[in-house]
Amino acid sequence: MQRSESKTPELKTLGDVVRWVVAELGAMCPSPERLAAYFANPDDANLRDVRYHVEEVRCPICRTEREAIQRAISD
Repeated sequence: MQRSESKTPELKTLGDVVRWVVAELGAMCPSPERLAAYFANPDDANLRDVRYHVEEVRCPICRTEREAIQRAISD
C-alpha cells in the first residue's frame, strides 16, 4: 500500500509526532552546508556524523538531496 502524500498523518501520541517530525521533516538532518561539505569530501573526519546519517541510517531526505546534487553537477 502506497502512502498518500495528501493524507494528514494521525498524530495521537508524542511518539507519533516525534517520528513524523524526524522522518518527514528531516529534523535530525545536518545543515545544507554540512551536507554539501560531506558530499564534496566524504572522507573528512570532521563530518563522520554526517556520513553516519547518510550512509548508515540511510536518511531518505539526505540521500535524495545527494542525488539531486549529483544530477545538477552532471547536467
